[in-house]
Amino acid sequence: MSDIIPFPRSKEKLVREIKQSFNNNDLEQMYQLFEDFEEQFELDEQMALLKCSMLYNMQHFLELREEAIILLKQGTTKYDDLMVYYVKSLNGLGQYFEVVEVINQIIDEVNDHRTRMELFPIKEYAMGQIDKHNEQATYMLQNFESISLRDQINTVLTLIDYSQFNYRNTVVNIIDNVTLAPNVLTIMLEYLRFAEYDQNIRIYKYDYDMNVIPSKLPGLEHTEFKLNIIPNVINQLEVDAAQMIEEALHLMNNHAILFYPLDIERIAHIDVWIEAYVNYFKAMIGLEPLDESNTAIQFITEIDKLNN
Repeated sequence: MSDIIPFPRSKEKLVREIKQSFNNNDLEQMYQLFEDFEEQFELDEQMALLKCSMLYNMQHFLELREEAIILLKQGTTKYDDLMVYYVKSLNGLGQYFEVVEVINQIIDEVNDHRTRMELFPIKEYAMGQIDKHNEQATYMLQNFESISLRDQINTVLTLIDYSQFNYRNTVVNIIDNVTLAPNVLTIMLEYLRFAEYDQNIRIYKYDYDMNVIPSKLPGLEHTEFKLNIIPNVINQLEVDAAQMIEEALHLMNNHAILFYPLDIERIAHIDVWIEAYVNYFKAMIGLEPLDESNTAIQFITEIDKLNN
């Protein structure tokens, strides 16, 4: 008996089923029908807006943002509608600073008065959320020395997420006057780098003092540690210690955060660091003894003691 090949549903039938699912508020079914539809056909503007409405009602804000961006780049006569969905997606993702910025940029471009009436309340809501965030951030920064390590990290990360860079002088003051955990200091320097702070700051990490200008620092992902040491260590571990790769990546990525922005070649040459980490991980599983004469090994083991 030969396999039965199902005949694909017609475009018109799929459109009817999608609209029926929407009317019945069966959004999960509608989502699947859209997947079936897009495997065979291109969305016209009407169907594209219906998909955006579905994604918004399902609170799939990330997917809605990406869909709106794609459609806007393609060019559309439904500019106002798509911009509203784009702004709503940002609002749903909690990107309130971007909501206000985008609305300020487009408010004079939209064609329909009703669109402006829809955008203004979203902007007011976003501004209210930013005000709430700023109140919380101000409290946390004022009490930075007494809050938990987790709260310290979350406070600075949230400032970055919200693009709130008007606290740069406060952050510098904290760096100058508060004893900070190495990972918190790293995140604060990243904040100042994003804030384009261009003044010299003196910092201390692991008994090393440094003078840095945050705006001129490489990002954490562009350090020698991330670009050179980690890939080379992983390549060597893949040969005879593949079982250690996941743990090695976790530990080295953590070390990259802890060490930043220390010039690690002040401690040992890059090749010595690579050799040290390979030996360190192999020693964990008994493949070779730990070479305690290696300068980088001494530093690694000391850091691990401090952070355990």
